[in-house]
Amino acid sequence: MRWFHRVIADELQKVYERKTRKLMIFVPPQHGKSELSTRSFPAWVLGKNPNEKIAIVSYAAGIASKFNRDIKRRMEISAYRNLFPKTRLSDGRDGYTKNNLEFEIVGADGYGYSVGVEGALTSKTVDMGIIDDPVKDRQDAQSLTIRENTWDFYTDVFETRLHNESVQVLIQTRWHDDDLSGRLLVRDGIYSEYNPTGWRVVSFPALRTEDQNDFDPRPVGVALWPERHSQEKIEKIKKDSPVTFNALYQQDPKPSLDALVYPNWLQCEAFPKYCNRVVYGLDFGFTNDPTALVRVGVDRKACYLEELIYQTGLTTSKLAELMKAIGIKPYDLIIADSEEPKTIAELQQLGFTVLPAIKGPGSLNAGINKMNEYQVWYTAASSHIAKESKRYQWVMVGNKPTNIPVEGHDHALDAARYAVYTLFKQDSFGEIEVY
Repeated sequence: MRWFHRVIADELQKVYERKTRKLMIFVPPQHGKSELSTRSFPAWVLGKNPNEKIAIVSYAAGIASKFNRDIKRRMEISAYRNLFPKTRLSDGRDGYTKNNLEFEIVGADGYGYSVGVEGALTSKTVDMGIIDDPVKDRQDAQSLTIRENTWDFYTDVFETRLHNESVQVLIQTRWHDDDLSGRLLVRDGIYSEYNPTGWRVVSFPALRTEDQNDFDPRPVGVALWPERHSQEKIEKIKKDSPVTFNALYQQDPKPSLDALVYPNWLQCEAFPKYCNRVVYGLDFGFTNDPTALVRVGVDRKACYLEELIYQTGLTTSKLAELMKAIGIKPYDLIIADSEEPKTIAELQQLGFTVLPAIKGPGSLNAGINKMNEYQVWYTAASSHIAKESKRYQWVMVGNKPTNIPVEGHDHALDAARYAVYTLFKQDSFGEIEVY
């Protein structure tokens, strides 16, 4: 038992107590995540409540069945029986089910049911769903077909068996930013008082990063479990296989840092209460591309980003309604894509202070360079900013980056860049008077 195991156990107990409804746990391989969450936790839950109906899911039925057997072994030892005398498994003579697919609790309504992502949960009620590594490895994670199949299983099979009081635990190693957890974070967001249906995310990188959270006390750069996976071992993986290191060990899937346009962005819990300057960046999308509105705060050499709107199909009037609903005031300064002067004029007529972004030859790269002068932090709830920042890459030629970014993953990033470049392109905080 190490300190982070206790953190995981505490988070799992909150799920059982329904204090947390949806929990994601990201831990490097061989650090005990399945031991706690998928083998011991279900046995403990059924000991506490023999009526709990638990589904255990993994990428393959055989792996899920192995979890099934491991849970039963824990429930059949004498220590467990002494601790939970009212919870017992079938002896084969009482009419209750006990096999590698399902086991029922004798004299109660609870059960454990194991299934792979290609399987079914027909007629099963799920009070607690535990998904452990829905993707096998990098090769599967890189397959769009497999990612789509995993998503279809979650939405069409798993999610349909949940009810109002159901809880979920998703444990996995992050191989791809579009994996199951990545899609769920984009769809549902991070849990907060403003987003009660979001996910609680507990992530333990193999080497501590500067990202802000309330559960990891390590100094930056320190290994998670040096007694088992030494600092030297993890540092060597980082040097030899940076892409694998980012995904498998840091739970932060992204390409080589050489390819990323913004390689050093970090996550913070929330937008700071005070910044020297706060403005808004707006990138228009309307029909097919999303319209993105980002709050931008600059305080000395720190830049903070908060995603406020990220939505397709917005008309100007609907965009204005959303902006008013989230509290944009007439005096708040918005820097918008200057290629849409008609829309800017319409928003101005509706009472918003909107100015066109400075654009022209070289402005894209100048804006990127200006962004990279700051240490950029994005809030935990800004899921699209997080996703775009990990996909926004330079065109590579011979494994070397050019100065041309790949288009297509930059809607929220463009909104932020408009604001930073237009207002803060000089160290004196720019040429436009805000006040």
